[in-house]
Amino acid sequence: MSSTQPSLRDRFRDDLRSGSLPVLLTAVPIAMAVGTGSAWYWDEFAGGFLLLVTIGVLVPSAHDEYGPRGQSWSRDVLWTIAASAVATGLFTCGYLIAGTLLTQSIYRATIAFLLTYLGGGSTLFWLR
Repeated sequence: MSSTQPSLRDRFRDDLRSGSLPVLLTAVPIAMAVGTGSAWYWDEFAGGFLLLVTIGVLVPSAHDEYGPRGQSWSRDVLWTIAASAVATGLFTCGYLIAGTLLTQSIYRATIAFLLTYLGGGSTLFWLR
C-alpha cells in the first residue's frame, strides 16, 4: 500500500463522519416502510418497489451530492426525513397524474420514478 493513500481505517472514519451513515440508517427503514405500505395500499408491486428505490437509493445519493456537510447526526436525520417526504410526495403526484393517462402500473410507476428523479434533483439543487 502506498503511503500517499489513506488507510482503510481512516477512510471508514471519514465515511462515518461524512453524514452518510445517519442518512442510510434513516433512509433504509423509511424506504422499507413506505415502499411496503404503498405496494400493499395500491396492490401493485411496481409502484411500491420504485418508491422504495426512490427513498432508499436516490435520497442518500442526493445527500452525498447536495446535502449539508459537517452537520450533526440529528441534522442529517432531519434532512433525510424531509427529503424522503418530498420524494414521496413527488412520486405520489407523478403516479396519480400518470394514472389518468395510463392503465398499466409499471408504466405509471416508471413515469413517477423518472419525474421524481428529474424533478427531485432540480428541487434539491434549487433549495441549496
